Amino acid sequence: MSERIIADVEELRKEAPLLELSNKTVLIHNLIWMYQVIVASENLMELARDAAPEASRVFHKYMRTHLEEERGHAKWLADDLATLGVDVRYMPLNRSAVELVGTQYYLINHVSPAAILGYMAVLEGFPFPLDVLEQLEAIHGVEPLRCLRYHAENDIEHRKELFKVIDHINDPSIHSNALRTQQLLNEAFSAYPKQP
Repeated sequence: MSERIIADVEELRKEAPLLELSNKTVLIHNLIWMYQVIVASENLMELARDAAPEASRVFHKYMRTHLEEERGHAKWLADDLATLGVDVRYMPLNRSAVELVGTQYYLINHVSPAAILGYMAVLEGFPFPLDVLEQLEAIHGVEPLRCLRYHAENDIEHRKELFKVIDHINDPSIHSNALRTQQLLNEAFSAYPKQP
């Protein structure tokens, strides 16, 4: 199933608008959006782990391990934004971030806890290119991009384990959620501020 997810998501990613992250306004908007998504990650993983049947040992083990790997990342991103003069406590909620995260709560509670793996496949399965990140660091400095760098470097390995778990579980809600997640990302990126 992971190969199908990768191929189908790659097709949808071709429709996503390119973000001009060299523009500071666009970068800040992107980091705030990421924060508003990531701030829910730990809770989503705990909810999915607790909602899954005990018989799903592979899923439970993966969620426990990955939850520890993701702890505190929202704070890292908030700290990165603070270097740009942004206090996340005072940022208005981005509708697309809330819709994306809210979809996960619904799917976990009312469809299948394993559906979260499709969401994770999109967010972690396509790491940010390191060469592009280095260009952005040259423009904006290293401090605002520390959390993004961590994920760009580590999601390469995280992706391998995630896709192994997806192939083991083989729940159709994983694939459908991956596609919906990418569609929601495309819509969110379309609403980003344009470079002046």
